Amino acid sequence: MSELFRAGVIIVISSFTCLLLFGCGQPGGQVMRVGRAIGIDKKNIEEYKRLHADTWEGVLKMINKANIRNYSIYLGEVEKDKYYLFSYFDYIGDNYEEDMKKVAADEETQKWLKLTDPLQKPLPTRGEGEWWAQWEEVFHFEGSPSDNKPKRYSSIIGLSNRKEDIIAYKQFHAAVWPGVLATIEKANIRNYSIYLGELEKGAYLMFSYFEYVGDDFEADMAAIGRDEVTKIWWSYMEPLQIPLPTRKDGEWWASMEEVFHTD
Repeated sequence: MSELFRAGVIIVISSFTCLLLFGCGQPGGQVMRVGRAIGIDKKNIEEYKRLHADTWEGVLKMINKANIRNYSIYLGEVEKDKYYLFSYFDYIGDNYEEDMKKVAADEETQKWLKLTDPLQKPLPTRGEGEWWAQWEEVFHFEGSPSDNKPKRYSSIIGLSNRKEDIIAYKQFHAAVWPGVLATIEKANIRNYSIYLGELEKGAYLMFSYFEYVGDDFEADMAAIGRDEVTKIWWSYMEPLQIPLPTRKDGEWWASMEEVFHTD
């Protein structure tokens, strides 16, 4: 899991061009979680934010029609003046590929992409046919349902490019200790995922997304930092991770700014 705290200190604070023609359907009404990444030059950030602060109604309707929900885009600075966008959304339909084809064929969306695509820089490591690079989900914790309106958080950190470290990180997160999961649950965190990808060949990065449904974020995060099992877990995770030089004081994972969201 993404380390929310280190030694009791909060470390996680505070375009729609990713819908390409590939993927798979979700039988039985299951939710498909999608995490993706793309670059953006510093000079294009202001215009990108301006567009997404007032996303066209037709584009938003198409997103909804395509069975996409809970769609967020975050802006992260990996190195000084080196920026990337990271997106997360839930797909609730039963034929992802067909829904994405409908999005690509939509005239309003095509006009929108003509404005947003030139602002972005696809990753050299993206898969064939991709614009945004789809990343691998290496951890997910569903948590308990809640009637409270969630607050969303996302952050980034590097990962060692040693093969044995990558395998170890994935294996740990395929079977996270029950005590660690129980502490996350108690801290009112739900829908928590971590995605792994390469910005460039051999440059591994992870981004995390979670929703907080409690009433006192700082108190709940401090409680995670005091948990003895979690602290032992972190002692295994931290040597595998590479904190970014752009992280704020007190952060281990670098927090990101949300620049778009639609329910």
